[in-house]
Amino acid sequence: MARLQRRILIGAVVAAILIAIAAVVLPRTQVFAVEEIAVEGAVQLSPEEVEAATGIVNGTPIGAVNTHDAAVGVAGLPWVESVTVTRSWPSTIEVELTEHTAVAFVSEPDGKHLIDAEGQEFAVDDPPAGAVEITGAAAGDDAVLAGGVAVASSISGPRREAVESIEARSPNTFVLKLNDGRTVVWGASENNANKALALDTVLQREGQEFNISNPQQVTVR
Repeated sequence: MARLQRRILIGAVVAAILIAIAAVVLPRTQVFAVEEIAVEGAVQLSPEEVEAATGIVNGTPIGAVNTHDAAVGVAGLPWVESVTVTRSWPSTIEVELTEHTAVAFVSEPDGKHLIDAEGQEFAVDDPPAGAVEITGAAAGDDAVLAGGVAVASSISGPRREAVESIEARSPNTFVLKLNDGRTVVWGASENNANKALALDTVLQREGQEFNISNPQQVTVR
């Protein structure tokens, strides 16, 4: 009886060892190979660009994939704000990313420099819908540029699409030029939330030039 128990115990130990070996070895063999790289969150970037940035090749054993290195590769793309790369057994690598939202841009000799709501310049690329150009001699000042970005980011996305540009006429005077040719004097980059609400009203009114520097007393002519 004792001999039978020893055999059962030895068999259990061997089975456990084989299972442990299989758990380590099999994921690194072609039995569990990468068949798909699933990309979520890409809007400005194409899934193909993201896949290429991971450096992962279909057919690679999924257990051998270095997800940290893949995430670092994707994070190097200018549009990417954050990214996670995970395994989805048995054969899929999932890439979930968040892109920067361009609220403004400035035109330089080398192209359009895109800026997000935090004032971070993150790419030189074609501006998407909703990104407003900041112009004017004063825009060359970093503090003034930050003020212009704050103005742009305070305006809701759909409303920003009605704005062609924000001209920095002085450090304390920003003027919105609308796509339909009208102008809106914003004033200083302050009380921006209330001025954005005033802009919502202005866009529905008739008139050629509006002044919302005092959002409680909008003037028109």
